[in-house]
Amino acid sequence: MSREDLRLVEFSVTEKTKSSKTKKSVSKTKKKLGYFHIWGTNLDGKGNEKFYGLIEEAKTGKLVEVNYKNIRFLSEAELDSIFEETVEEIITEADEEPANEEENTTTTTT
Repeated sequence: MSREDLRLVEFSVTEKTKSSKTKKSVSKTKKKLGYFHIWGTNLDGKGNEKFYGLIEEAKTGKLVEVNYKNIRFLSEAELDSIFEETVEEIITEADEEPANEEENTTTTTT
């Protein structure tokens, strides 16, 4: 299945990081974009069934099991908005590249 066939979702994950000042672990919840693959179930330590979605992170391509409560399927309007923002970023980056190339180019005449 290709990415074009998968639905884009927003999901929340908790990431643990170490604080440089206190050297303690800090948990932060981050929202990310990804591609929904399939629903699944796992058993927790108590034998209870846990429902999750298998999500592919859009930026890294890593597969992540995400609790169903932390997955939100995006509407068409939200998808259009994300697409427009992405196109604007690409255009901005493309406009900046020629300016940088001109600065780095030197011409010599003899």
